[in-house]
Amino acid sequence: MAGFSIGKPIVIDGKEVIVVRDMVGTPASGRDAEVSSLVEPKGSDGRPPIYVAENELARLRENYPGMSVYGLWQILFYNDAVKYGGPYITFPLYERNGLFLSMLPDSTFSKPSEISHSGEYVDGFMSENPDYDPENAIRIDVDILSLKLPDHAAHTRVERSEQIRTETNRRWMVVSGLCGLIILATVAVNYGLSTVFKSHMADYSAKRSLIADLEDREASLASERLLERPDDQAVLDQLIQFFQMYPTAWTPTSDEGVIIGFKGTHLLITPPDALANPAESIAGAESIIQPDLSYKVTLHGPDGDLSQNLQLELEP
Repeated sequence: MAGFSIGKPIVIDGKEVIVVRDMVGTPASGRDAEVSSLVEPKGSDGRPPIYVAENELARLRENYPGMSVYGLWQILFYNDAVKYGGPYITFPLYERNGLFLSMLPDSTFSKPSEISHSGEYVDGFMSENPDYDPENAIRIDVDILSLKLPDHAAHTRVERSEQIRTETNRRWMVVSGLCGLIILATVAVNYGLSTVFKSHMADYSAKRSLIADLEDREASLASERLLERPDDQAVLDQLIQFFQMYPTAWTPTSDEGVIIGFKGTHLLITPPDALANPAESIAGAESIIQPDLSYKVTLHGPDGDLSQNLQLELEP
């Protein structure tokens, strides 16, 4: 046990720390006004909780500021250095002085759950059992160079409360940051979806407008289309018959108010000194003899209908 100091700086696991006396199983140490702080809760193997005196922690904080403090039994249990097999287990500190663990009297003395409490012996004297010689107890021997430090050091209740408050604040900051990121992501996604939606709606509106225009054009074309195929054979027969009689006939300039069209009235002038009156040979023809003995011929459809549409002007 050489080099193992209690209450003074010591190097364990490459770090300079302070090892303090701690209590296993009960925080009481014979001083009624002493306040203890929990260092380790009850272990999963049944090992009793471990405590340390707060006034001792305060003294060490003042003497060695900034240095971590660990309990002796805390370190030994963490390194699985406690051996069982008897009613007492001792950890010598100096000659005839040390610390001990007391096992439950009616137990097998073989497991952590059977530990009753811890204590201290001086000059080989145990106050709870004056007749027992600590030399007969199970002795703990450890190599200080092989020890590892527990995950957390000893702290007073005020320090632990401050740590919990700091950790709580840190977690709230993390939660707030995550909420902020979620809000920003939501806004970005909504903006993106809104932009896509507006783009699609604009495209949809343009296509609907195009469809409406096409439907209007379709309706307009449908209203103008011919329900029956035009048949101009009768008029063509009149014209063919007329020009067979007078191949050199010509078309005069139409008078004002007179509509000349392929489906309407046709005005034609025969050569002078015409030998035959076209009106006598062509059905639907009317003729007027002129001073030069030519005929001014008006051709109508065979049915005499003068209100035809789709007219074609004939120039002289």
